[in-house]
Amino acid sequence: MKPMLGNLKRNIFITVVTTIALPILFGYLLNRYFPLNFVNIPLHSALEVAGGTIAIIISLIIFLKYESKLVFNHYNYTTIALLTMGIIDIFHGIMMPGKLFVWLHSTAVFFGGIFFMLVWMNQKKTSQKTYKLVPASAIVFALFFSLLSIVFSEYVPEMINSDKSFSRVSNWLNIVGGMGFFIASLKFVKEYINTQKLDEILFAGHCMLFGIAGVLFTSSLLWDMQWWLWHILRFSAYSVALYFLYLEFNKDIQLIENKNRELELADKKINQYLNILDKYVITSSTDLHGEISDVSEAFCKISGYSKEELIGQSHNIVRHPDMPSSIYKEVWKSLERGRTWQGEIKNRKKDGSAYWVDTNITPVYDEEGKKVGYTAVRQDITNKKRIEEISIRDGLTDIFNRRYFNEMFPKYINSAKRKNGLVSFLILDIDHFKEYNDTYGHQKGDDVLIKVAKTLKKSLKRGDDYCFRLGGEEFGILFSVETKEKADLFSNEIRGNIENLKIEHKHNSASRYITVSVGVVSRYASDISQVEKIYAEADKLLYEAKKNGRNKVISE
Repeated sequence: MKPMLGNLKRNIFITVVTTIALPILFGYLLNRYFPLNFVNIPLHSALEVAGGTIAIIISLIIFLKYESKLVFNHYNYTTIALLTMGIIDIFHGIMMPGKLFVWLHSTAVFFGGIFFMLVWMNQKKTSQKTYKLVPASAIVFALFFSLLSIVFSEYVPEMINSDKSFSRVSNWLNIVGGMGFFIASLKFVKEYINTQKLDEILFAGHCMLFGIAGVLFTSSLLWDMQWWLWHILRFSAYSVALYFLYLEFNKDIQLIENKNRELELADKKINQYLNILDKYVITSSTDLHGEISDVSEAFCKISGYSKEELIGQSHNIVRHPDMPSSIYKEVWKSLERGRTWQGEIKNRKKDGSAYWVDTNITPVYDEEGKKVGYTAVRQDITNKKRIEEISIRDGLTDIFNRRYFNEMFPKYINSAKRKNGLVSFLILDIDHFKEYNDTYGHQKGDDVLIKVAKTLKKSLKRGDDYCFRLGGEEFGILFSVETKEKADLFSNEIRGNIENLKIEHKHNSASRYITVSVGVVSRYASDISQVEKIYAEADKLLYEAKKNGRNKVISE
């Protein structure tokens, strides 16, 4: 929860008091009441090297934290200052007391303050190359400056007066650097007021500690108590930055933990959905050759096969013999072109019974865009197809009825027009069927109709050949052959198959058995303009067959 306005003012006040007012008061008290010197070079070196190391680690971590965003914000600019100051401070920490010793400290404060003022620059996007170049440049600059200072130490100005006070150059370097820190702290105070984030007030305090350390430098002497005070203040500033880093890591850890919890919940929900899909959605996956690699529980349930029986098999295991090969050629043609195929397929269960599915088959690709297999999602439409079957099938003979013929005939011709195939249509009529009913009874007549229908269905040669009961004792067949001669042969074969049923018919003038008269018309699809004309011509030829003694096939 964000702090109230009163808390904002209180936090800013506490920060100013603890980082500026109290250090000034302590410095005054130490100068007045504790005019002591404490010379301890190893302790000093430890403080400076530790502080510089912390600065380098913090700056590099902050750079890495924002690398994915490629954004330069005020935290990125602080890292330029921390890198520069940290490296020079380490060199300062390993120097023995003298002018180079003070020079490296003073320039570290100076460059740190100057670079910290960059936080006032606007946030901006940058390229990855530039993002990496900035910290690298800061490191190179700090190393180059420190090494040059050591190599050409004779050109370094005097930094300590004869009375052990610091020279005007060293004082001004610290004052300018300290002012830079104070100016930078105002940016963090401003961001704290706007965002009310604890990070901002922490960095404001960090800058104020560095700033007041720079100011207190001017009133201190080498190794006196105030000199140690501003060293402690600088180390405290580094510690504040380290605490900021801890908070950032803690936030990241909490964020990761929250994300993990969310992922666990999401994973649980996904598994629940997958279980539901597996149980109720008919799916299967295959390799590029159509070999089954996975199936859902719903697929097993509707097909009657177990997973073990299906995996490794071709989908031919559930192929129904009623489905024409042309459908499967169309499926593979679409899939090989990378397209999704959708359509209705009749399949066969393990027990031999049939079921219908509305099927969508989609190519599957790997991460490199290479096709690796296919996934099929199906919906059980068996009940729908049963209703359709009832509406398009003759109730007595179970072959297609006149209604479906009227619907199918134009589609059949249009399909044949794509290849300009030969379309053949025959009409047959049972000879003297009225007399048969009068003699043997209507029940026997119905039996004849059923047997004739079964014979017609059994005689069909192709998956796209169809037979119909057109009404009463009249039947029709739509079929495809290469020539008119073959159409005549097929028609005579149908006529012979029916006579060979040897169903007794005493009053048939053409035979001792049930026979049929047939009229057949064959036309190339491109020559057919009206369906009605084809039907009328076949009916006319049927009449001629009856007129010419029955039990005959008459064609054009």
